[in-house]
Amino acid sequence: MTYERYSAAEYDINEGLIRLGLSLERGEAKPKDPRARMEEMARFLESCRHPQRGVPAIHVAGTSGKGSVAAGIAGILWAAGLKVGLHVSPYLQSATEKIWINGRFISSDSFADLVDWVMPIAKPLVHPDTRASIHGMASVAIALEAFRRERVDVMVFEAGCGGRFDLTSFVETAVGVITNVGLDHVISLGPTLEQIAWHKAGIARPGIPLVTGASGSALGVIESEAREVEAPLVRIDPQPDALAHNRAIAMETARQFAHRSNIPFDESAADDAYNRVTLAGRCEHLKSGDGPAIVLDGAHNAEKLTVAVRAALRHRGAGPRVAVIGFLGTKAKPELIAPLSGRFDVVVATQPTVYGKRPCKAAQTANLLREAGFEPLIEPDAQAALDLGIRQAGRHGMVFVAGSFYLVGELRERFYPKRAVVMNRTSWP
Repeated sequence: MTYERYSAAEYDINEGLIRLGLSLERGEAKPKDPRARMEEMARFLESCRHPQRGVPAIHVAGTSGKGSVAAGIAGILWAAGLKVGLHVSPYLQSATEKIWINGRFISSDSFADLVDWVMPIAKPLVHPDTRASIHGMASVAIALEAFRRERVDVMVFEAGCGGRFDLTSFVETAVGVITNVGLDHVISLGPTLEQIAWHKAGIARPGIPLVTGASGSALGVIESEAREVEAPLVRIDPQPDALAHNRAIAMETARQFAHRSNIPFDESAADDAYNRVTLAGRCEHLKSGDGPAIVLDGAHNAEKLTVAVRAALRHRGAGPRVAVIGFLGTKAKPELIAPLSGRFDVVVATQPTVYGKRPCKAAQTANLLREAGFEPLIEPDAQAALDLGIRQAGRHGMVFVAGSFYLVGELRERFYPKRAVVMNRTSWP
């Protein structure tokens, strides 16, 4: 395996295709009709010879917990003896993190081969009539083709945004999952819980079990949509906390798949397998030499931040509690600051670096913090912001980093270099 070949392939599929897409979007050349986008994706998959066909999929949608639930399901089914493909999004440091086979990222050479396969299909679409993100279509197709080539028994596929018009919705669903519904992606999905729930309920398929942990008015919408397509709905009752809720959803989903596939389901073994699964950047605890404890969490909406803050502060040290916060421009809102109020002694406003996406400037985040009663420190450079947070926390304090998976990935590089992640095919080389 060669890291250099991987790096070139990652540039092509990410920055290369994103740059091409951005050039098309200038002047609003690309219409925002979601149905046209789905038609484009259908044609793209046809050009790819339908890599989604013939592999049963567990399709995971929801506002919070999608990645953790998807990884948990994959871990349970792998422990049951199946060959399991897992797709999660976004990645933190390496594009290979999005595609797992039996608990390991795909190899650098496999990824490069897949990029070589998809680029001749993607590049001809660089014209103003293309209705969908070329980068998005190519990325989903790469994961599907990876699972087809590996001949997995099942793929667990995390949706991107929504579900009804998401590019992942072409998978052959064996069990559908909606973890929960909260206010996120409101520009794309709508400003109300009911509208967001309608989008997520679009993953329901006739006769296919749909497992959900949603509640309230969102659950009512999901129930209505499930009845309309005659999808059996399995409801998960509220649990004591988000972690227990995610576990209950993952266990029930794996149980449903095992039942439909005539696979024995061992509750105890499934529980052990779920507890062994971890994802980087989800309440991830690190230590910086003899400095403070550091907790990384990609939480970027109010619900996720509330859960992440609560979990992080369970392990706080005796010293100052410091938050290092940075958002994408589309995410920054006053309600994201509320989970921090009264819980941190110092808050540092920073910003993630993301190609093709607009960050919320550190000064803008600082304004949101001031409106909530904080007197924030400002450091636009993320690495310098972490250093500042470490100094403020001292040896016995803690630093909590959140607001964006991109920010977490950028700072995680200090502890786990990207090259090692890629070559060792794990987040913890």
